[in-house]
Amino acid sequence: MSSMHEKRPVVHRLTVYALAALTVQLLALVVWIVRFYIQQDHSSPMVGFDFAIFWSAARVAMEHGAASVFSPQWMLPTELALGLDDYSLWPYPPTFLLAVLPLGRLPFGVALVLYSVLGLLVYCAVLARFCRRLDRAYLPLLLAFPGVAIAIGLGQNSLFTIAAAGAALAMIEVEAGLAGVCIAMLAIKPQLGVLFPLALVCGRQWKVIGVSSLCTLAFAGASVLVLGQDSWHAFVTFLPKFSRMAVEQGGRMMWPGMPTIFALGRSIGLSVNASYMLHGVVAVPAAFAMAFLWAQRARFELRAASLIVATLLMQPYIMFYDLAWLILPIVLLMRDDRMSALGRIEWVVVAAAWIAPAQALLCAYLHRYFNVVPAVMIALLVIVVRRHVATTAVVPAYQS
Repeated sequence: MSSMHEKRPVVHRLTVYALAALTVQLLALVVWIVRFYIQQDHSSPMVGFDFAIFWSAARVAMEHGAASVFSPQWMLPTELALGLDDYSLWPYPPTFLLAVLPLGRLPFGVALVLYSVLGLLVYCAVLARFCRRLDRAYLPLLLAFPGVAIAIGLGQNSLFTIAAAGAALAMIEVEAGLAGVCIAMLAIKPQLGVLFPLALVCGRQWKVIGVSSLCTLAFAGASVLVLGQDSWHAFVTFLPKFSRMAVEQGGRMMWPGMPTIFALGRSIGLSVNASYMLHGVVAVPAAFAMAFLWAQRARFELRAASLIVATLLMQPYIMFYDLAWLILPIVLLMRDDRMSALGRIEWVVVAAAWIAPAQALLCAYLHRYFNVVPAVMIALLVIVVRRHVATTAVVPAYQS
């Protein structure tokens, strides 16, 4: 009882801070929208910048064919007409182009609002599912998570991918078919689904594997039928060029906004090969740790958190807006606090993960790599594994 009484004042203070942070984020978004779209002040980046690329690609695909979205000849005029300052690349597969294609039939403003509202709705629906077993005192902290405001402000697809991954994890034990469908939805950004097959094999989730494989093939097949084979050929041809330009040679414009070990290596002057090797030193153990927890049938909260964190650590190329995914391990560790109380250091790491999207955004804005996010994600994964090992070490001793 005494520990609960001690925790209440701390939670109350955190609630006040969280509500203040949420207010600041909402005001910033409103001011940003008013300045750009009402006052026509283009001194700041475009609100919905990334969605403008998505919408432009949808229009270009309808008017000139899906393969044209990889060409500045067609994309640049459409992007400039929306208010973008220069040509921005379209690096996504035809599966994502198929998903955004209907939005290209709408006026840009209507499409942006619809896209943002839908993203927020599916995100909130999945988050609400995970928060069922959580103390309501923590809800303001989760509502104020900065990754959401960043995703909405940029018009990124992070909220949709979080919803797909989160829904798959939430249903994996109770509704294997729907879980497989949700995993297939990650085909809009395939790199974020790369560890799901390994987790499913280790967890012996054979039905989910079968459904997700079939649905992914159906999704890709539908993109071929609607957009044509040329769209996939153009994507496969363009991807190595994008990797060289944006990832390996991205420089100050890209690396500060990439919270990855690879970007860290490039930022401190390592060669491309050395940076990939450094990245592998972290990515491979992260994948093994995740596989271990799934094979050992660790608590759901720990298994699910390990999959999300390892997925982010595996990527040589993710951007600061992808860190919206960190909301899931944050919630899962808060839930696991009921099974085994989080220690002070663990709470510090959870707090650092909460701040991570804002810190990574600051790096991108200043064009300086002082990103601590990779260290935070490594610490998160270490905490998850340690909590499982501590539990399994205690149980046999108790039983004897």
